[in-house]
Amino acid sequence: MTPLRVFEAAARHGSFTRAAEELSLSQPSVSRHIATLEQDLGVAMFQRDHNKLRLTPSGKSLAAAVSRGLSDMLEAVEFVAAAPERKGLVLACTQTFAHGWLMPRFSALRRAAGDAPINLAVSLWLQDINLDEVDMVIGWRAEGQTGWPKMPLFREEVYPVAAPQVLSQMQEPEALLAAKLLHFDMPEAAHAYWPEWFAHFGVAFDASGDGYRHSNYQFMMQAALDGEGVALGWHHLVADHVAAGRLVQVGPVFAPQNTKYAIEYRPEKAGQANLESVLAWFRAEARGMGA
Repeated sequence: MTPLRVFEAAARHGSFTRAAEELSLSQPSVSRHIATLEQDLGVAMFQRDHNKLRLTPSGKSLAAAVSRGLSDMLEAVEFVAAAPERKGLVLACTQTFAHGWLMPRFSALRRAAGDAPINLAVSLWLQDINLDEVDMVIGWRAEGQTGWPKMPLFREEVYPVAAPQVLSQMQEPEALLAAKLLHFDMPEAAHAYWPEWFAHFGVAFDASGDGYRHSNYQFMMQAALDGEGVALGWHHLVADHVAAGRLVQVGPVFAPQNTKYAIEYRPEKAGQANLESVLAWFRAEARGMGA
């Protein structure tokens, strides 16, 4: 770390002398650290032009990365040293769930929590969430995420949806074969996708078509809302759109196995009034989801 720290100061100041002053080192010591770093990396970090010191292209690249890294570490150290005791509850969920289901209901959730703030920890993948920093996790896989106590919410149901302007006689699975299908191209993150849905109804489906493939579920649903084609809707994410008439169900329901949503909560929080209020709110919302 020391050569990198010395290098960052020298790169920032453009001077070994000023780096030495900042770090309380001698200038020869700074020069030795830079020489050691250049020898280890096998490339020059600086161009020395008379009395001027310039970063080489390699030096510029490394300086930017080291600066970001040191800044992040300093910020983390300051946060850990000064962080007050966390108040309220931290709820972890995926970006898709947060945007598609939780966001329209978040004000109601905050009111249900009373004086205790509700903070969100949102990530593309729940596996990326640091469980040491959260109190509740919402997920849909049967095996759960945490090993904590778990309260079931609702079972996922999957069905095709489209904007009203593209609605046609597509209530049978076979009719959808001729439709423009929108694909979610991350099947490992999906409850079900088109091949699985068609297979459930005994319809042969060629998955190698030219339909546009979205790597983000909300972008795909926006394409459906814009009338670009038929998407495979996850009930908890499309029910509000269907109820408002923005989307129309255009095919039968498939309920995949092992896709029951649940909220897991930290055991030591059990019995606390704010947690019990939040769990009660989720139970009521789950009942209201219907089928």
